[in-house]
Amino acid sequence: MEISKIKEHLPVYAEGSGGLAGASDTHIGNVDAVENGNYIKLTKNNAHDGKHHWFPINWVRAVDERAVYLNKTVDEAMAQLLNEQPTGA
Repeated sequence: MEISKIKEHLPVYAEGSGGLAGASDTHIGNVDAVENGNYIKLTKNNAHDGKHHWFPINWVRAVDERAVYLNKTVDEAMAQLLNEQPTGA
């Protein structure tokens, strides 16, 4: 996976509740920025609380010109998103 393919405003999708074999991927936000090559910052526009959230780059299972796809289910991603800018980001 090439970090350079992750662009601002790309939609981010988590695995459906059934995992890769289950329901379709679910939109959880849009990329605001890749910070320090370690974390992806989501825009606050799509957030349920109107704030930025972050997740580690190792959650990304694939990226193409249309979207970023995570290796987490929707429930896992929403429970584990960081609410504050991580150290080193």
